[in-house]
Amino acid sequence: MQYWRCQCGKKELFESGMRPQDCQGCDECGTTLSQSPGGHKPREPHQLVLRYSTKTGKPEKQMCKVCHRMFPLDYKQE
Repeated sequence: MQYWRCQCGKKELFESGMRPQDCQGCDECGTTLSQSPGGHKPREPHQLVLRYSTKTGKPEKQMCKVCHRMFPLDYKQE
């Protein structure tokens, strides 16, 4: 089990598989998750693409190509 956290400590992650992606950082301090205090970098923006419904063929969600997190259609990155 590996422990990852952002620079301010408000976002933490316990992971046994792959390392967190650079877009999975903290919204508060804007840094990536790291295992050591010196390993933080500025967080990358999500690379959003539309996900279409298999039933209707219309866009239903947005998905990050890197971390595969789903967002609503009206989500705007800061």
